[in-house]
Amino acid sequence: MVAIVVVNWNSGPFLERCLASIREHAQDCEVVVIDNASEDSSLTFLRPSPNLALLRNESNAGFAAACNRGWRTSRGDPVLFLNPDAECLPGAVQALTRRLEADHGIWAVGGHLLGPSGAPQVGFNVRAFPSIGAAAAELLLLDEIWQRNPWTRRYRMSDWNHESPRDVDQPAAACLMVRRAVLESLGGFDEAFYPAWFEDVDLCKRMRDAGGRIAYEPHARFLHSGGASLGILKRESFLLYYHTNQIRYFHKHHGRKAALRVRRFVIAGLRLRALAAWAVAPRRSRTPALPPLSYWRLARHFAATRETGQ
Repeated sequence: MVAIVVVNWNSGPFLERCLASIREHAQDCEVVVIDNASEDSSLTFLRPSPNLALLRNESNAGFAAACNRGWRTSRGDPVLFLNPDAECLPGAVQALTRRLEADHGIWAVGGHLLGPSGAPQVGFNVRAFPSIGAAAAELLLLDEIWQRNPWTRRYRMSDWNHESPRDVDQPAAACLMVRRAVLESLGGFDEAFYPAWFEDVDLCKRMRDAGGRIAYEPHARFLHSGGASLGILKRESFLLYYHTNQIRYFHKHHGRKAALRVRRFVIAGLRLRALAAWAVAPRRSRTPALPPLSYWRLARHFAATRETGQ
């Protein structure tokens, strides 16, 4: 039996649609919902059943810790980590399971994420492991003015046909199925990546480093809205958490010097964004701008940080 672990934090009606899709298209699965101290009404509809367990954290333990609590509470194998803003389409969970069963060298498999319009979420669905070049292109706004630069294209895998199966580095944790034995041997997600971001990249990197393969299965299709809980988090807080975990990832997997270089790019990028916010925001910018002082404040924070990744 497959175990499906869903971490909820103020996901509102997304969670209800997610669980309804599981009941319709994956009714034989064990489902564990872990709530990270939500303050909305996203749990009012939920009633525990024989195949559904609800676990409540008294405070927001973070995505990694909630995932770990979920898979350790469950009994099923393999374990599918599914975001509350994702919905199963017919045969999706079964396609992931078949891919694992067909090849024991595959330790994890990700599905095909479709946005609300039905278009593939290219650039998010599957990515290569982050490199210093890709980080620099993003942080220094190179990918805003030269979107087809080679570092960003390789990282976001934008030149690859997402209708074809292949081995990959890191599918999005919005839909990631992992063998239970792998989670047990690696200890699950690293809870130091708090409250979210880069914990899934880190887990995939540890799987690959340990000799496992990670696959992408295009026939396992899921609708994915994206950013259901992110909209609740202030953008300044998001940037603080995201870049802190970004630096931590490079420190853990590439060493102190790499982390220092990324931290310098983070500081430079935040200062560039402050200047851009004072002037005219780039027309093609994919992210909303903060007030200039917010960027400067974040830049000062990272400049004052002595220990990389902290």
